[in-house]
Amino acid sequence: MKLLHKIFIIISLVVFTSNTIDGKVSDEKKPGDDKKSKGKSKDDTTHINTNLAKHLNEEHGEDGLPEASDSTLISFPSNDLYASWDTTMAHPYNFHEAFKTDSVEINFVSPGEGLFVVPFKGNLTSEFGWRHRRPHYGTDIDLVTGDTVVSAFDGMVRIAKVCYGYGNCIIIRHKNGLETVYGHLSKMNVEVGQQVKAGEIIGLGGNTGRSTGDHLHWELRYLGQAIDAEDVVNFTTGQLKDNCFVLRKTDVENKYDLRALHGRHKRDVGLTKAEIAYAKKTGKKLHKVRSGDTLGHIAQRYHTTVSALCKKNKLRPTTTLKLGQLIKI
Repeated sequence: MKLLHKIFIIISLVVFTSNTIDGKVSDEKKPGDDKKSKGKSKDDTTHINTNLAKHLNEEHGEDGLPEASDSTLISFPSNDLYASWDTTMAHPYNFHEAFKTDSVEINFVSPGEGLFVVPFKGNLTSEFGWRHRRPHYGTDIDLVTGDTVVSAFDGMVRIAKVCYGYGNCIIIRHKNGLETVYGHLSKMNVEVGQQVKAGEIIGLGGNTGRSTGDHLHWELRYLGQAIDAEDVVNFTTGQLKDNCFVLRKTDVENKYDLRALHGRHKRDVGLTKAEIAYAKKTGKKLHKVRSGDTLGHIAQRYHTTVSALCKKNKLRPTTTLKLGQLIKI
């Protein structure tokens, strides 16, 4: 009996030791506990934000990362159009260098994605165009500080920080190449790299940055070029005018690229169709004299001199301008 008892004790010890060793080996091979992944250095966030790995690749591979963990291989929305994912600058792109075609069709909503939601349903207080002799690339929507602002489309946050002029600013990139800009916020509820859905709250309206009152400054941009949101959205109904929008290079040159127009925006200049046609045909810029205009003011506006204006228009510096008079620039 004593011998049998000793044998039983020895067998029990062997089984217990074996289970303990197996348990340690099993624990060491748990998914997501790869020592190599723990020791991986942080990515450069200037162009690729590290949050992308979390939001885009969390279901890839045993360790939660794709097979190739190089940050330059991490995909981001519209990576076929944009060369980088810049988290430092609001508008680092050059449209005229990147836009290689005469036109492009932009589909706002694709099957399987959320529908369009107006960022905030309020009255428009300022439109796209020239304002106080400054280009205004967005549409201002009236609100009260603390009102909730939502994402217009599904997308990923590229910028969520204070930006010059915009104050607290969020920029979201979308799969179709568009980026939407939300400025003057009092609070930002999202972070860079975060995926958001259309209608999801991203922040609160406010009066930060270069702003003279509570409102949301909202922009639509494609490869950095701003587009008049009223050409896309019916703000009265809060709906898209059409799911497909054709962006033409000629539209950019004649309407959307405000700085290149040098004040020739139709609402400010007031040229007739015949006068615009003449300007296009001859390649000359025209200015129609309005109340309060002087040669000095016109020269300053178009970055020229009074003497140059006088020479082109056969005028004297002391000439009194008439309302509606056309001045060659």
